[in-house]
Amino acid sequence: MNPEIRWVVQLLILIPEPNWVVRTIDQYSNNYINHVVECQSLPTTELNSAIWIIRQYSCNIGQDQTSICSSLYFTCSTGTPTPHITKIVMLSYPTTAVAGLPNSGLSQFNFPELEELDIIAMQAVVADINILDLIMGSSPKLQRLRLRSDPKVTLLPSGFWSSLPMLSYFSVEGAMFQQYLVFNFGPTITELTFGITGALIVDQSTPVHTKLTKLNINAKLLAIPQTFAFTNQSFPALTTLTITPVLGSQPLALHCNASSITSLTVASQVEVHINLLYPQSLISLFASGYSTLSPPLINFTNLLSLELSQSTLSSLQLTKYPDSLALIDVSETNLVAFPNIPVNNLKSVTYDKNQLQGAIPWNNFQNANNILLDVSFNTGLTTIVPESFCNNRLYIDGCPLITDLPECFKCYQNNRFYVRTDIVLDPGFTCNITFNSTMLYTVFGQAALYGTNIGYGSFDNRYLLVAEIPNKQLIFADSLIEVGPPRNITLVMDGHYPEYKFNFTVLEVGIKIPAHLGVYYEQIPPGIVQFHVFVEVINPYLQHNITINDNINCLITGVVSKGNYLYCNVTGHSFKQGDNLKYTITNPYYIVHEYLTISSFYPTDVSLNFYDSIISVGSRYGFIGNYGNGPMNQTIIYFNGDPSICIVTLKSFTNIQCNQTKYWQGGETNITISVDGFMSTPIIVDLTSLESLCNDTGCSGHGTCNQNGNCICDTGYYSDTCSEKYPTFSSGEYDENDRKLISIYGDFGPFNQTIVSITLNSTDCQATYKSQSLINCTLVSEPTDGLALVRLTVDNSTNNGNNWIYFKPSSQSSGSGSDSDGSGGELTCPFNCYGHGQCINGKCKCDTGYSSIDNCLTKTTNHTITPNTTSPTTSFDIDGIDFQFEMIAIQEIDTDDNIINQVLTNSWISTILIDSQTQTTTVNYQLNNSDTITTTALVTATISFSQQPRDIQFGSQQLHIDANSIKLSVNISNWTFNTFLTTLRVIFKTTINNDQSIEFDCQDVNIDTLSYDQLSNNIQYLRVVKDNIQFTGRFIDYVLSDGRPTFSRTSIVNKTASLDDQQSALLIGISMPQSSESILDPDFTPLLIDKSADSGCDSKSNTWRIIVGVVVGVAGAVAIGVASIILIKKKNTAKRFNNDMQYKLDRINN
Repeated sequence: MNPEIRWVVQLLILIPEPNWVVRTIDQYSNNYINHVVECQSLPTTELNSAIWIIRQYSCNIGQDQTSICSSLYFTCSTGTPTPHITKIVMLSYPTTAVAGLPNSGLSQFNFPELEELDIIAMQAVVADINILDLIMGSSPKLQRLRLRSDPKVTLLPSGFWSSLPMLSYFSVEGAMFQQYLVFNFGPTITELTFGITGALIVDQSTPVHTKLTKLNINAKLLAIPQTFAFTNQSFPALTTLTITPVLGSQPLALHCNASSITSLTVASQVEVHINLLYPQSLISLFASGYSTLSPPLINFTNLLSLELSQSTLSSLQLTKYPDSLALIDVSETNLVAFPNIPVNNLKSVTYDKNQLQGAIPWNNFQNANNILLDVSFNTGLTTIVPESFCNNRLYIDGCPLITDLPECFKCYQNNRFYVRTDIVLDPGFTCNITFNSTMLYTVFGQAALYGTNIGYGSFDNRYLLVAEIPNKQLIFADSLIEVGPPRNITLVMDGHYPEYKFNFTVLEVGIKIPAHLGVYYEQIPPGIVQFHVFVEVINPYLQHNITINDNINCLITGVVSKGNYLYCNVTGHSFKQGDNLKYTITNPYYIVHEYLTISSFYPTDVSLNFYDSIISVGSRYGFIGNYGNGPMNQTIIYFNGDPSICIVTLKSFTNIQCNQTKYWQGGETNITISVDGFMSTPIIVDLTSLESLCNDTGCSGHGTCNQNGNCICDTGYYSDTCSEKYPTFSSGEYDENDRKLISIYGDFGPFNQTIVSITLNSTDCQATYKSQSLINCTLVSEPTDGLALVRLTVDNSTNNGNNWIYFKPSSQSSGSGSDSDGSGGELTCPFNCYGHGQCINGKCKCDTGYSSIDNCLTKTTNHTITPNTTSPTTSFDIDGIDFQFEMIAIQEIDTDDNIINQVLTNSWISTILIDSQTQTTTVNYQLNNSDTITTTALVTATISFSQQPRDIQFGSQQLHIDANSIKLSVNISNWTFNTFLTTLRVIFKTTINNDQSIEFDCQDVNIDTLSYDQLSNNIQYLRVVKDNIQFTGRFIDYVLSDGRPTFSRTSIVNKTASLDDQQSALLIGISMPQSSESILDPDFTPLLIDKSADSGCDSKSNTWRIIVGVVVGVAGAVAIGVASIILIKKKNTAKRFNNDMQYKLDRINN
């Protein structure tokens, strides 16, 4: 036997007469078992307390524990060891006249667990006892106490609240405390209702009622007028206040000074003066029978409802209803004119039982819709109701002067919820009801119905009509959502008018997808993505379409029916994990959107696992990823969309491999994998082939790579990387004994110069010898003197050598002397060589130390030269007279002199060498390439000077350099040219006089700043005169190009006048052909102007003068301020110029 069963049997034997026997069934034997439970009794004092209440209120229930605890009015706990009464709720109970008298000796209840006591006295109470006296101190857990209609509750016992520490709700109704009462209802009270006859003290000294939110007082104040003051300090949580002074009460001044009050109700039958300190806090105001209200209504800006009645009010004193106000009810006042205020957001406007006269300002109702206007029982109202008010409710009964209404109100005046009027309809009145359409397209059983005089709505067992815009728009609702073809129904527009019935056709067009279900998808090989969604409402009668992301069609499959899943297929489109999709179902009348995210979609997480470092036909590729669990019958790998490059050799759910069967050029490659018709996310990989390795160098931009990785150079380029250009022209020369024999040096390509075409000034020159570095040719005719434009074509690549060959005249002047005297006689010399030489056939043979290029006017000077160690600048400073000729830039230019590249030469490294034997100082400079990003060429310069005259070999010529002259040499090597058509130009800067002359024998003799060769228009000499010093620069007309002399043009690049227009900043450019190494070699000499042979002119001084110039030694400071470009020790000017050149460089690069 089960131990539990054995124990119960033994227990039954031991206890012969149990109080209670409970029978249960043994789960093993199905036999009944008796359990003995001893009944627990209510404490005697608690039972007596309950019996007292039963008798006092004549309740017809048994006066024993069993009857009490099993009744509907007492709730007893079932806990142990002692049961207690927890609730007493006697609201509608059976009464009896024989319940007996309550125990008069009972002085206090005993309800230790009572939480709620709620009693309505159904008939006269028996004993003349105040139940509050017995409750006091009896129920420490009592939270809710409500007594109604007990006339014996006339006093609130002293100390009552402290004896009930948990009481939060207290209400005594139908009885009045008849006493002088100080407002103090304890700290736990939240809701309070009571009546008072006598006096009630509510003022600033009232204790704090922290939790009190709702307060309702009925008051009959005796003796003298009283004041109630509700302050923030005493009532911090009070929101709802109701004060009802009853008939016979003394006047009351009500001060609502608590900002928490949002609802105020004053229903008075005596004089009441209402004052609110925080009118903006009030949401609801009901005031009936009041005398005054302060402040004015205009201050109540947040009201939702306003009800004023039974007052002497004669005007609202409002110009605007609060935006929040939804209801206004002003009744039984002295109001004589309908307020001229726009209704704004009001939904109910009541001005009944007033003294209104005249018309209603209907313009204030222009935007009103579905509101109630009640002006009943205003006998002086004479207004005419406009047709525009038909979309609202109207009460005008008791207004005899209103004798007519628009048809819309007449149609429904039997329905007094919408229309109230005393107007009698004409016999035979017929309501003209029309509809815009009788076809109703419902969405989930609802549709809009439009028409005229269509009423306020109705309801029958199935169909509901609700007024959206009364008489114009109703909302039709079918409680049964019925799908299928269009169906006919009959609607009654108003239940009070069964004759207002009309036939309509209804078609359900809505599509409803439950929000919690969403859209699902599935991949179905080959290449089908199936979407399905549960549709709660859909009409299969209509044609429906489904799209994904607005532009992907999803073909509906299967049956379309309400309350089932709807399936559709997308073919030929792959999605990827993480895609956000918009799923759209439409029919001709309705559209619905759902959104979903692709959580997984194979193939996914695909990556290239291995491949050859140098790919070629036969290379293997491995891809790992998630390829689903489909058949994988169609697995294809695409290289940039081409499926034939790599053929699949192995496939599994996580691994795919392929072999390359066709040539692929490599480089950035888009690889995608298709599995069962579904495409992976592209893999972008940089594959390396021999061709792509070649492409990394790009054949220097002058060729293309083949499959073997070799460069196929464009015409005019060669080498493994196509970096060498041809034909390039470095120098050219002619045979002085036979000027038709031409030699051209440069780079003419390594391809045997199969096709060669040469012209000089459009004259053919027939090639007689060809090699990569030299081409000899013979002109078909004798060349003319001057520059020759060389046009050279080798292997279809053409280069214009520009003017690099200069045919000198057979007899060339030395540059000194003068023209004839104009009479055809013997040639003369200027001023007979200025007295410092002999004139022989128009040329001066100067005395020792004088310069023949100036017709013996100038002679060499003795001075000390200090080298510039920061830059290769030719600089003289003789007794404060300064001259500078500085190199500022190297430019690569095209055939139109456009700057292709530019290097500013403003950062140099220098070394100084002194030869004591020859008394020659040499300064070597090298351009600091780390300061420039535009070239890697080697640029060097050399400045040398000596107090002794020198003869220096430059190319094939020997140059004579006077004593104290400066020779400048510039060497540019390994310049990387952009094309074979570009050349170099070295830019120098100096400052010249715009006009300079001397006076000799009373004549002004002009000294030209620049002297030019007549045939080549090439600058030969630069002269700058300052004080009695002439600074002379000589420019020979050739440079050394790869060691060979070739013509070089020296020309003006830019000339900028100073502010005083007396001097100019001059930029001179010396051109160089394209070669590996180019050298230029100008020299500069300071010469003293000697006018000792000047015969004079009157008393004029024989000191020479500059007609227009700047005397630097005297007015140097002025010159600095006025002529910002004069180079007289103005390093800041040089800085500005270099900045400008940098700007030009930036502009070129951009």
